[in-house]
Amino acid sequence: MLWIGIGILIVLVLAALPIWIALTVSAIFLMHVFMGMPAMSVPMTMFGSIDSFVLLAVPFFLLAGNVMAYCGPARYVYDAIDSYVGHIKGGMAFTTVLTCMAYAAITGSTTATLSGVSALATPPMVRAGYSREFIAGLLAVSSTLGQMIPPSILMVLYGALAQQNAGVLFMAGIVPGFLIGLALGLTGMLLSLRRQRETQARQAWSKRGATTFKALPAFLMPVIVLGGIYGGVFTPTEAAAVAFVYGLVIALFVYRQMTWRNFYHEAVRGAVSNSSMIFLLVAAALLFASPLAFARLPQEIAAWTIDAGLTQLELILVVTLLWLVMGMFLDSLPIMYLTLPVVLPALQAAGVDLIYMNVILVLTMQIAQVTPPFGLSLYVASGIMRVPIFGVVRASLPFLVVLLASLIVLILFPQVSLFLPQLMGR
Repeated sequence: MLWIGIGILIVLVLAALPIWIALTVSAIFLMHVFMGMPAMSVPMTMFGSIDSFVLLAVPFFLLAGNVMAYCGPARYVYDAIDSYVGHIKGGMAFTTVLTCMAYAAITGSTTATLSGVSALATPPMVRAGYSREFIAGLLAVSSTLGQMIPPSILMVLYGALAQQNAGVLFMAGIVPGFLIGLALGLTGMLLSLRRQRETQARQAWSKRGATTFKALPAFLMPVIVLGGIYGGVFTPTEAAAVAFVYGLVIALFVYRQMTWRNFYHEAVRGAVSNSSMIFLLVAAALLFASPLAFARLPQEIAAWTIDAGLTQLELILVVTLLWLVMGMFLDSLPIMYLTLPVVLPALQAAGVDLIYMNVILVLTMQIAQVTPPFGLSLYVASGIMRVPIFGVVRASLPFLVVLLASLIVLILFPQVSLFLPQLMGR
């Protein structure tokens, strides 16, 4: 019965049904036929799985990010960064990546980062001689930094699943996120040496100071959020609410660009839509995990890994390869909620640090976003930039290689991600 239920899931996914529907239908079959549970247990399990104080951070971070992205504050970030490096040969590509990093820290959303930065970076880069395909490929990969650089929605969800403190997970992503962003920026800079026909004039320090001062309130948001968490002032969930209020205040009273249209139609509706999608998927995935737990599948896999004598590195490589393959066909959230309930017991049995594994997971999910044939960021970039998907894929390949090389480095050198948590006495 268990394998029939898994077969139903695979058939429904291949039939292009939404993932949450496929998970729910197969879970209902398994809970009724395999577990003998009454029908009332289905809604009770689904609602119980999202009845979590930790998960409340998701809609607040999405709201905060959308307010910053669509209501004014974040658009000044690009000008500030561009004033320092835009005059260098290839500096526009570097500026775009750095802006994606800043947007990631402000919004925590790949899609918001991609759409926001593309509107700012595309006109000057096209005028300087960059092709729209190159810009789309650069943005598709760089926008995924929002999954690694805190505050990260994926890390909040991982923390809820793995019973790990979201603040510590955020801390583990800071150094890898910065280094990966720097590597992507330098790669874009090198690839731009033969693409950028002209550079802008070097700006005076007075102009740089003015643009930096204008962007300072936006730059302060991640400082307030992370400083409050690590200073013990508030929890990650409370930090998300503080971030939303802070974004609201500076959008209304500092930048004064918030309107009912951009607040309600773009920020609020976008956050509600994304939150609904995330919670539906979380509820459906944890519902499907119930029959797997009933069949003791996670424990069986953990016992198999012990009996097989896999080392920690070998187990990490197997799990990472599984995530990379799944990332070619599924989005990040389904991969997380389908695999983590099964692989976490095996990782814990092998003594793998779950904080370190969080960083490996998030980077593989970044790679999944830009891996053909179904990488979501590739299609979003293609739609926003109005270029063929094959052009975006081709332009993104050098940056995808950088992400894969970064993954190898993080697997071989755990201290890159564990340095800050250990320094802060995790």
